[in-house]
Amino acid sequence: MATTDIAVVAGLAALVICATAVPISLAAQQRADSIPAAHAARTDKTFFTRRDAILGGVALVGTIAVERFDLRISNWSQKPEVQAGASRRHLVKSLTLLNETPFTFGAVAVYGIGRLAGSRTTADVGLHMTEALVLTTGIGQLVRGTLGRARPSSSHGDPLTHKYGKGFTDFEYRSFPSLHAATAWAASAAAVEEIRLRDPGAVKWAAPLLYGAATIPGFTRLYLNKHWASDVVAGSFLGGWLGVKTVRYAHSHRRTRLDRALLGVSVAPGPDNTTQISVNFAP
Repeated sequence: MATTDIAVVAGLAALVICATAVPISLAAQQRADSIPAAHAARTDKTFFTRRDAILGGVALVGTIAVERFDLRISNWSQKPEVQAGASRRHLVKSLTLLNETPFTFGAVAVYGIGRLAGSRTTADVGLHMTEALVLTTGIGQLVRGTLGRARPSSSHGDPLTHKYGKGFTDFEYRSFPSLHAATAWAASAAAVEEIRLRDPGAVKWAAPLLYGAATIPGFTRLYLNKHWASDVVAGSFLGGWLGVKTVRYAHSHRRTRLDRALLGVSVAPGPDNTTQISVNFAP
C-alpha cells in the first residue's frame, strides 16, 4: 500500500474513532438518558430566529471583508515555499478526503454503535450529528450550485467569476461555500454542543480540540487551490451555526416521529443464530 493510501486509511479510521469516542465517553458519564434541567438548551419556537438573521448578517459582512483578500491569500498559498514539495502535497491530498461523505458515515456509525450497544445517549448524539451534517450538506450544495462561483484553479485570477446555476453541473463552479469546511465545523459544533448540554465542565478541553481539528479541511482546500479564503470562512460559519442549532433544537422540542422511531430501534440476538429488530415509538 502506498504512503498516500496509508495516510487516507489512517485518517478515515481516526475520524471514526474520534467521532465514536466522544459520545461513548458522554454515555459513560451520564447515568440517565435525559439531560439535566440545569443544562437544558435554550428554547426557540422556530428553528430559524431573528437572532440567526443577525448572526447571518454579521457572517456575510465578515465574508465580504475576507473576499477582498482572496486573491492575495490564494497567491500566497501557491508559493513554492508554502507548497514545499511532493511529500507535503501527498499528505494534504490525503487529509482533504475528510469531507462530507466520511463525516456523515462516521456520524451514522456512532448512531449504529449506540443502537447495537443499547446506549440511548450514544445513539442520540450520533443521530443529531447526522442530522446536522445532512442539513449542512443540503444547504451548502444548494447555495454553491446556484451561485456557481469558480474555483481558484478555474477563475483565471478573478475571485468574482460566477456562472449562476452552473454549480449544479460543473464541479469547477462549486466554490462558495466550502463544503469541506462546512461539514467539519458542523460535526465539531454538534459534538461540542452535546458535551456542553451533558457535561459542561468538559467543554474547556473538548471545544479547542474539536474546533481546532475542524479548521484542517478548510486549510487543505486553500493549499490545493480549490477554494478561496472567503469560501472557507462562509462554510465554517454555516456548519458551525447549523451544528449548534440542530442540537439545541432537538433537545428543546418534543421528539419528531422519525426521531422516536430511530432512537427506539433495538437490535438483539435471536434464536437459531438470527437477529431480532424491534421498534419502540415511545417518546
